[in-house]
Amino acid sequence: MKWSDFEHYLKGEHLNGRKVIATIAEIVIEETHAQAGRTEEKPVCYFKESKKGLILSPTNMRALRAMFGDDVAAAIGKRVQLEAIPLRVAGRDTLPVRINPAPQPATTPSDARPQQPTETTSPTTPSEPATTPA
Repeated sequence: MKWSDFEHYLKGEHLNGRKVIATIAEIVIEETHAQAGRTEEKPVCYFKESKKGLILSPTNMRALRAMFGDDVAAAIGKRVQLEAIPLRVAGRDTLPVRINPAPQPATTPSDARPQQPTETTSPTTPSEPATTPA
């Protein structure tokens, strides 16, 4: 067991320097405690692959809007890539989690569809050699 197992929200340190692909399970509004004695309601994104939620920063909300549109429900079930980016804020080093589009899976030959002949392509039958009259 790790001390980080007791933390409720996902932090950059939890990613261990890896880029993680995750599926958005839900986005809810939760009361968070950003500063001692002060609570705020913030959107929190939960993923199918983790119990920890990611408190959505304005940067991550803009990224989700750019990827999936303005309707929050459109992001549910979509895959994204999570990455911790070292950043210096107000003179101190931070490691915020950024949401990026998930890379598209590589197409393998078994996934590729055979190309249908078009008017400009000939069928895949061998062409016969031209014969000259004797």
